[in-house]
Amino acid sequence: MRPSQHIDSAASGGLVASRRVFAAGAALLGLFGSLAVSGVLSGTAEAATPTAHVAGLSTSLVWQQILPDAGSPIGQSSPNEATLDGVGPSVVVGDRAGKVYAFHLSNGSSVAGWPASTGAPIDSTPSVTPNGSGTDTVFVGAGNAPNPNVGGYYAFSNTGAQLWGANAKDPNGLHGVQASLAVGSLNGVNAVVAPSLGQDEYALNAANGAVLPGWPFFTADSGFTTPSLADLYSNGQTDVIEGGDSTAGVAYGQTYTNGGHLRVLGPSGNLICDYNTTQTVDSSTAVGNFLAGGQEGIAFGTGSYYAGASDSNTLFAANANCGIVWRANLGGSTVDSPAIGDIEGDGNVEVLEGADTGSSGIVYALNGSTGAAMPGWPQTTPGRIIGGITTADLTGAGYNDVLVPTTEGLVIYDGRTAQVVATLGNGTLGLQNSAMVDIDPNGTIGITIAGYDAQNAGIIQHYEIPNPQGHTLGLRSWPMFHQNPQLTGVLRQPAPGHLNEPIVGMASTPDGGGYWNVASDGGIFTFGDAHFYGSTGSIHLNQPIVGMAATPDGGGYWMVAADGGIFSFGDAKFYGSTGSIHLNQPIVGMARTPDGGGYWMVAKDGGIFSFGDAHFYGSTGSIRLNQPIVGMAATADGGGYWLVASDGGIFSFGDAHFYGSTGSIHLNQPVVGMAATPDAGGYWFVAADGGIFSFGNAHFYGSTGSIHLNQPVVGMAAPNAGGYWFSAADGGMFSFGDAHFYGSMPQQFVNEDIGVD
Repeated sequence: MRPSQHIDSAASGGLVASRRVFAAGAALLGLFGSLAVSGVLSGTAEAATPTAHVAGLSTSLVWQQILPDAGSPIGQSSPNEATLDGVGPSVVVGDRAGKVYAFHLSNGSSVAGWPASTGAPIDSTPSVTPNGSGTDTVFVGAGNAPNPNVGGYYAFSNTGAQLWGANAKDPNGLHGVQASLAVGSLNGVNAVVAPSLGQDEYALNAANGAVLPGWPFFTADSGFTTPSLADLYSNGQTDVIEGGDSTAGVAYGQTYTNGGHLRVLGPSGNLICDYNTTQTVDSSTAVGNFLAGGQEGIAFGTGSYYAGASDSNTLFAANANCGIVWRANLGGSTVDSPAIGDIEGDGNVEVLEGADTGSSGIVYALNGSTGAAMPGWPQTTPGRIIGGITTADLTGAGYNDVLVPTTEGLVIYDGRTAQVVATLGNGTLGLQNSAMVDIDPNGTIGITIAGYDAQNAGIIQHYEIPNPQGHTLGLRSWPMFHQNPQLTGVLRQPAPGHLNEPIVGMASTPDGGGYWNVASDGGIFTFGDAHFYGSTGSIHLNQPIVGMAATPDGGGYWMVAADGGIFSFGDAKFYGSTGSIHLNQPIVGMARTPDGGGYWMVAKDGGIFSFGDAHFYGSTGSIRLNQPIVGMAATADGGGYWLVASDGGIFSFGDAHFYGSTGSIHLNQPVVGMAATPDAGGYWFVAADGGIFSFGNAHFYGSTGSIHLNQPVVGMAAPNAGGYWFSAADGGMFSFGDAHFYGSMPQQFVNEDIGVD
């Protein structure tokens, strides 16, 4: 497919398996030849005129950046989203000049302190993870196949300062890292892991770059695939799932053949299972429950290094034990990474993969259970497909559209009909990586593509799609390379009627036009005009999420964990947490101040922790309670708050008045949450059976106290004095009064307005 170079060097220390280094697409840059491109001054962002609207999908080019890197542009590094400052989310991407660039998604302006430099070519996608202070740390691998002995593993702060760097070392010397660094918990430590261009793969402490116990793992050959990180065996441990290359030889008494590997490694670098192929495995893995019966599957493609190998042009689906369940020959190289998701909106799971014929591309959508092509697929693209496909619901139709990067721009297909609905960047840039889809700060759907122009310079373009209904990217989407900012490469899809983790709380948008549900793993589900700003659904948490609060303008939200760890998204700012403090009792809920400049957290014993402009007005931390505290609500002016116990006992502080309680009443089910009226003249309690208790000027609009529920109610929200919602642990939503029903999770769950409307 592409020019490659083979390095045969007998390894010292008894290693005689040779190392194979693949020149990952270097020759593709410059395919435009003499194509004329309207210029933008390097280093500046410029708005462009709207692109043509094709088949009803309206897209506008909002800004673009042409980088000062002609000759060493953006290659296989895909754009990723990061929070780096208080201005809003940014896009980060690397180029072959060795720099990581960061631009604000809202307008394309540069983020202070960036670009950061590694001094070696970057073909990896930057990964990010929250740093505990409301911003992100960025990780990147440097070095590529043409430059295999420079670079390594790097971490940068939100200001672009290098935090640490680590070389990949083996008996042959130092080696670069072309694979992206997946971020996740390995043996209780937040870690990054990726194979190197040498014979060793490292897992490093994300905080300081220290090598984790049990690592490095001896791969015996170069690795180009970004690992997936998932608890494959439901034992509470994160496993490393990846592809690799193999060259004939013997090392440490093991005989290797020409071809590649699928491997599953344990958190300590121990081999759990593997499968050997006759062709290299240069495609990153995609993990999810797409096999028949919702079983865990691993999708991966191969490469093209060994001419005529029987496993060339193949997409594989393996089970958690590395057994091959199905395979499909796609008629072209499958070096690009697969995606998984729902393109028909029926709850079933498809696998998406592009094939590169050397002159054009073929786009496949395959049944996740059988590997059979879906109706209407495959489709052919005029440009070659080298980067991975992404998916997202771009129109709010309830199914995912398919975004295919090619050497002639980004081709977007309607997922259900397989028809082209738009082409972005055609005539201006070529792509060897994946497009990124997000919800922009202004509520529109954003699409960011990054590649190279006719002058062989890096170019980043950011498009927007109108989003008047405020829909999200879809519950079963794969909106960027390796699915999420941590690049874990995992999408576990809820089966109809089930969630991966239970819902634990909810929050309302300011106008009452929507709501968020949050699960115990920090997964966020949005309905109505509630936008998605991020989640911790793919991040290892020390303690589960127990509640959330939305910002006053609905432009963001906080989530709080049982240890008081705070996770802020959108315009929600981080003001502090108790994540590093020993608590007498776990946190059970939170509330924010009226201006969003602070928040309170309440513990099970009624201990109050205040941050930002949230003042302390008192607590029950030193009082013996009959029943534990289960929630809280703040007054309209932020001058006080209420705490409610599971028996409906109420404790009021500051200017929060006492209007009554159920502390002396026998309840059928315990109270699980509360909400206050907008003028703080009353409040509601909700019990686990959906029973409602109203006090002060809080009116009763209905309840589910007499209805059999599949799962208990876990929380409530009131958009105004005229109604309220409450949510159940299975994501079922119940709406009363003028609080309208906007949907529930899972989407197959049927619900309706129950109360007075």
